[in-house]
Amino acid sequence: MTTGVYAVGLLGFAGVFPVSAQLPSLTDKSQLGYFVAADRRGFQFRIETDGKAVINILDSKGGPLNKDYAISLNFNIEETQPDGKTVSRNFIPESLKSEQEATMKPKDLTIKGKVTGDIEFEVTVTEDRGAMILGGRLLNPAGLANPTRFSIDLGIPKAVPKPKKNVDEKKAAKEEKERIKGDKVQLVWTDGKRARITGDQEVEGSSKEVTGPGITTASVEFAIFEDRKITVTASPNSSIQLSNKAKQSLTQGFTLSWAADPAKDPQGKARVALEIK
Repeated sequence: MTTGVYAVGLLGFAGVFPVSAQLPSLTDKSQLGYFVAADRRGFQFRIETDGKAVINILDSKGGPLNKDYAISLNFNIEETQPDGKTVSRNFIPESLKSEQEATMKPKDLTIKGKVTGDIEFEVTVTEDRGAMILGGRLLNPAGLANPTRFSIDLGIPKAVPKPKKNVDEKKAAKEEKERIKGDKVQLVWTDGKRARITGDQEVEGSSKEVTGPGITTASVEFAIFEDRKITVTASPNSSIQLSNKAKQSLTQGFTLSWAADPAKDPQGKARVALEIK
């Protein structure tokens, strides 16, 4: 596999896939083990034959940044039970399959599989003018007893460099706070309003002040990514929710969760686009 490519989970609920994966592999020696290997201007998008995936941000020289700065990608199927609790369904590893060939130029690529409860799903992947376009849906939602939804999570990693050894902690913290002032996350809400969060702000990601009624576009500009701009955009009939683990700076890492509105998108045509420049 290509040097410098770091694997993170494509299907977060899947756990570890068996060696006998169903997805075919590219045959080029440098790409063996990959079902999808798409190189774009600012990033690398990879799906391995065992279903694992990675989005590596590229540096100014065209190589991937440190693996700690890779974007995680997870497809989730969550069921809301009568008591209001949400349960993530477990993926059935051997169910993963695709009728299409491995490729470096994905176009309407489809991956299918199942989770426990015999719930079937499909994921679509397309490269379009430098952006990766992702989608997915449940294939048999009418037969489900409880509300169940398909979503895609993009994990924006912690954008803070590791502290150097033998450095005064107070001085380092002060310098870090000053450095992240220029970092920012800009959001466009579904109602057309906008929000701008700078790196030195401590926020609760899921609050109305951040996520609002839902997000259509999220743009991330952190210095640690060598000023690459990460843009995530939801198509009509879908939206994005932002969340983090605590009330803190978004440079500590956060998640953008995309999902379609099943009432407005019964055919599963809504998409989310990822672009890094």
